Amino acid sequence: MTRAVIQARTSPPAIPLWAAVCFTLSGAAGLLYEVVWSKQLTYLLGGSLQAVATVVAAFLGGLALGAHVLGGRWASGSQLSLRYARIELAVAALGVAVLPILRASDPVVGALYRACGGEGPAFALARVVLLTLVLVPPAALMGATLPVLVARFERGRLGASLAGLYALNTLGAVAGSLAGGFVLLPVLGLLSSTFVAAALNVSAALVAWRWGGGETQAAPAARTSPQAILSDPRHTAFSVLVGVSGFAALAMQLAWVRLYGLVLGSSVYSFSAVLGVYLLGLALGSALIARALERVAQPAAYAVLQALLACTALAGPHVFPSLPRAMLELGERSGTSWPALMRGELLMVLPWVGLPCVCLGAAFPLAARLLQRGDGGAAAGSAYAINTLGTIAGSLATGFFLLPALGVNGVLALAAALCAAVALGSLGVAPPRTAPAAATLTLLAGAAVLAWSTPAWDPVLMSLGTYRPNSAIHLRQGFDAAGATGDPAVVMAAAQKTLFYREGINASVLVASDLQGRGRWMRVGGKIDASTGDMLTQVMLGVLPAAMADSGARTLIVGHGSGFTAAAALAAGAGKTDIAELEPAVVEGSRLFHTAGSDPLDDPRVTLHLEDARTRLAHGGGAYQLIISEPTNPWIAGVNNLFTVDFYRLVRKRLASDGVFCQWIQMYELSPETFRSMLASFLNVFPDVHLFCLWRQSDVLVIAAPPGRALSYARLHSSAVLAQLRPARMSSPDEIADFYLGSGAAVRAFVQGAALDTDDLPFVEYQAPRDLIAIGRGTSDLGDRLAAAFGRPLQPAAGGPLDAWPAGAVLTARARSQILTADADGAMRIFAQLRAMGAGDIADAVDRGFRAQAAAQAAATPKQ
Repeated sequence: MTRAVIQARTSPPAIPLWAAVCFTLSGAAGLLYEVVWSKQLTYLLGGSLQAVATVVAAFLGGLALGAHVLGGRWASGSQLSLRYARIELAVAALGVAVLPILRASDPVVGALYRACGGEGPAFALARVVLLTLVLVPPAALMGATLPVLVARFERGRLGASLAGLYALNTLGAVAGSLAGGFVLLPVLGLLSSTFVAAALNVSAALVAWRWGGGETQAAPAARTSPQAILSDPRHTAFSVLVGVSGFAALAMQLAWVRLYGLVLGSSVYSFSAVLGVYLLGLALGSALIARALERVAQPAAYAVLQALLACTALAGPHVFPSLPRAMLELGERSGTSWPALMRGELLMVLPWVGLPCVCLGAAFPLAARLLQRGDGGAAAGSAYAINTLGTIAGSLATGFFLLPALGVNGVLALAAALCAAVALGSLGVAPPRTAPAAATLTLLAGAAVLAWSTPAWDPVLMSLGTYRPNSAIHLRQGFDAAGATGDPAVVMAAAQKTLFYREGINASVLVASDLQGRGRWMRVGGKIDASTGDMLTQVMLGVLPAAMADSGARTLIVGHGSGFTAAAALAAGAGKTDIAELEPAVVEGSRLFHTAGSDPLDDPRVTLHLEDARTRLAHGGGAYQLIISEPTNPWIAGVNNLFTVDFYRLVRKRLASDGVFCQWIQMYELSPETFRSMLASFLNVFPDVHLFCLWRQSDVLVIAAPPGRALSYARLHSSAVLAQLRPARMSSPDEIADFYLGSGAAVRAFVQGAALDTDDLPFVEYQAPRDLIAIGRGTSDLGDRLAAAFGRPLQPAAGGPLDAWPAGAVLTARARSQILTADADGAMRIFAQLRAMGAGDIADAVDRGFRAQAAAQAAATPKQ
């Protein structure tokens, strides 16, 4: 037998350039579709894990179905390049159609939501059916592309072409992930990004049609089905092992996403970075094994890969405690440079996610070869389906049960244990040679040592939020002031104690305090979302809109946090109140902020809904007289869904004609352009508003109310409200007068020309994370800009919410506050203004008050 014939049997032709281009473009398009559809579906079905898991399961299920059923059928016969081109064109057609179909499905989802009684098992099942109908057809076509193109080059044994095509497709997915997350969605939006994805599919089809003409003429022996490596019982057993490996792979991915959300922050860019590294590892692993596949196609080689995967996955937890410090130092080195920060974050993720994923990437083509029992294309589709079914199970089980029960380290340990079991099972499938068996057992012994010596998870340390510049600066200042040495993150974490910690379904939730118990705070995903130090914002957010709404108003509060906002709204006159909170662990943690009998969740007027607030607004029943929205900061992925023009339109539909709506907007860590965009998006739907600025906390409250509606002076002075003001360190409700900035036309003039933040083009979601770095490391001047824009006159213009207040109370509060922050000349000018207005008695009273305060402070100061 000649050497040429032997090579024809064992070495499939190299992948030509046209095929490489096609499958790279196809991979990029597939990832873009997934990103766009997932984003649109969070608008339609909510951002809860249940909704996200349903989307993932439907998409992956479509891929598995297409790979096994369609790919197996279409991977035979001739003219496979033309068939592949037709599939790509079909993907483009369906891909473009999905987004309009999803947007038109809102009435259907609403009907299902109401028929099923809201969030629950029935609605979850209805979601599965709906998404199966919409997502499975295009996903199935995507899944069919791999076996069809593999069959174009490998009719016999699966080898280099399968591994190479899988690597190229995954590399394209890396490009799609990074381009989509960093460029296309921020600049073009969802709809235009869909057209880009479709253009990539069409380009792949044209390339295949133009240059993929002649079938490669392999030797006849290569055209026959190769002898199966595994007999029937062993084939079945190994199929189960491959599925378990897929389960472990998705469990690891979700654990890494949760971990790096804590370390890097949960912005869309952080998710894109982690996903990009994950996919890059898969591509590299598949490429590395491509030429060696034929030589190592034995279960023992798969065992070695799985054992190595277990080792590399368990190495990460040994490094995790050092990541908060690494992020702290990266932020200090990067300063306000966004590219430098992104490069550093990618390098931080690369070793601990990339190395295990290299093993995963090499494992798939090897598993496909070991499972092959027929034509190459059909075999590739079958192996892809088995692996994907495992990933679906891993996604659902980990998100719903394993992460909340075991935490990040526990999930990684379980996944590594599964990989170890797969490795041992693979050794048992076929008698191994001595060397691979010894290597596998040695690696597993190393994995056991790594598992046994894993450091304990420190909730406070891992939730410090050193990715946030402001938090990092304060941490460093505290460390330096204490004269401490060592790891600043470890030292400062030791100065706090954990009161409550849960790995929630949607986020990690920590309630902690200082060692003396003077303060208390709640961190969600590493970011402080509520604390006893920012009571002013939490209380005012409840008091102001409730005091402007009718007494007894039916109320919806978006987000629960510590619960102080709900308590304040109830004290100021809110009636029957619905609270929509996505994360159950937040509700558990909120209990620690209230003494017995003061928790608003125990108030008979309150009903708690553990669901996405946007879903409830879109599909719930009845009108509200008062809606209060204080989600967390919009740089966190998914939160911007509650700041868009489209969200405000949902609010308007559910708000009664005489209703009041209040929206919290931060002034810190935002550029003027982003802040104005958020405010302009609100005014696009509610043009007549009142603007309040909580100067001490750098927060803004925007209130839309019917014309002529004023703040109830009497209700604000009730005993229930006064009790709420004390923790906010307010001596009198009259201080609210200084928070008022302006109304109507003055606010509209301030946002003139600002970009709108919409569902299709979520400007804020992609700009706010950049602002976090650029603005968060310095001092925001938004407060000065607002003061300059609105002037802060001592006597506000007529037509505002303070019109019915006693004039003296308004003048006194505003004059006192402005004098506190003025220099001597500025204070004298304010006194002169008061006297020119005929309010000399108020000027004298304010002056006496300051003198008495100064005297009291002097008397209390110990003499040297």
